[in-house]
Amino acid sequence: MRPIATFLLLLQLWTVAGCARLIEQVSLRAQPLEPPRTVRVQLGERMAIVGQRDGDAVRAQVSRVQRCADVQEQRAEGFRHIERRPDGNSLTLEWVFGSLFAAGGLGLIAWTAASPVDLDSSADNAPSNYAYGAAITTLGAGLLAGAIYDHLQVGTHEESLGERTLRKEGPEQVCGQTPAVNGQVRLTLPDGAQLEAPIDATGQARIGLPADLEKRLEREGNRRATLEVLGDVRAQVRLDL
Repeated sequence: MRPIATFLLLLQLWTVAGCARLIEQVSLRAQPLEPPRTVRVQLGERMAIVGQRDGDAVRAQVSRVQRCADVQEQRAEGFRHIERRPDGNSLTLEWVFGSLFAAGGLGLIAWTAASPVDLDSSADNAPSNYAYGAAITTLGAGLLAGAIYDHLQVGTHEESLGERTLRKEGPEQVCGQTPAVNGQVRLTLPDGAQLEAPIDATGQARIGLPADLEKRLEREGNRRATLEVLGDVRAQVRLDL
């Protein structure tokens, strides 16, 4: 039972000493490699519509709007900034236990080697002492190796993440606008009725209103209608009839 008890004791001490617990804080930073430059990028087209009531009709003007934005670009090298520090005294304990184990194991081996052999005794403890000393020394050496590794990890370190192009997009702008030459517009009345009309070659559309419009508006208690371009849900406005 003695070897098993000794092994369990050493294992428990190894668990207590263990490796040092390190607290790690990570942040990112970018190092510019050139002055920033501004480029204009096209964001595509969309439809735009405006309109108003004109007697017994609603007149609409539909346009194709070219959207763009100014984008600031800059080449930069990214870095991961890592700061590590030991949690409490865990690193110190790793050094202490490692030194004690290594010194104790070597001391046991040296003591056994220096002890005279008792020829009158039938029990020779030298082999087991050498085995215990080697085991304890091995544990100490492992702890010391771990302490050296953990010590090298403590402090501030930076890792390069390579070069990248940073982009910062400005607000969307209107770069150009031309009349739409085809398509349909739709007017949705407060009661849900829908009226449609084509867009002519000048981008205009005329939607005739029903003769009983005023009665409908009074019945609904609402004069707000929705004017939109079919096929583009973003191209719609609300107007008063």
